[in-house]
Amino acid sequence: AVVSTQSTGVAIKNRRCVSAEAYLSTLFTFAKAGSAILFYKMNIQLAIWYILLCVVLTVTVRTPSFEESSEMKYFVDDSLPQQLKNDKDTIWVVEFYTTFSPHCNAVKPIFGALSREFTHDYMKFGKCDVLKSHGVPESYDISSSCLKTELPAIVVFEDGKPAARIKQTNNGKQYLMSYVNLKRDLLLQEFYEKAVQKSKTIKSEKKKKK
Repeated sequence: AVVSTQSTGVAIKNRRCVSAEAYLSTLFTFAKAGSAILFYKMNIQLAIWYILLCVVLTVTVRTPSFEESSEMKYFVDDSLPQQLKNDKDTIWVVEFYTTFSPHCNAVKPIFGALSREFTHDYMKFGKCDVLKSHGVPESYDISSSCLKTELPAIVVFEDGKPAARIKQTNNGKQYLMSYVNLKRDLLLQEFYEKAVQKSKTIKSEKKKKK
């Protein structure tokens, strides 16, 4: 019965998956849930220890990503607001994510590919773990609640303020976070051109001062 329920759940959840990685991530999530149920039926103490272990591993262990730009920055606590305050010349593209979300895991390689293409001296990419940055997502109108399923959410910051924003779910509607959609709807090409122009302007001003 547990296996049958898991199979049905995986099929429903993966109707909108954007990659094989997303499918496997959801499959493993359901496998963990099924294991917890089986442990509960065998011994409730085993089930409790198993769930605690899963929670600890989820919170403390970040799966390495080799697809992203080497300059990707990870934000925790209030480091994102501080970075935006102190570095207003740079356009920041920031993904708000959580490690246990299948949707966030599905977007990993896509966000990584975008970071490789568009990273510039004045346009950088970063990730903000909502579990380690309490209150920060909400200050940018992003809910970290699992009930609203807004994660992942990607925000482009210009002059330290949000200039473009995409959420997984907005007003009850799901957004398909594909490479093409994010590049288009976040106006990444336009922001990249702004970064290039800003770099030229700053270099020109430095030459004049000399």
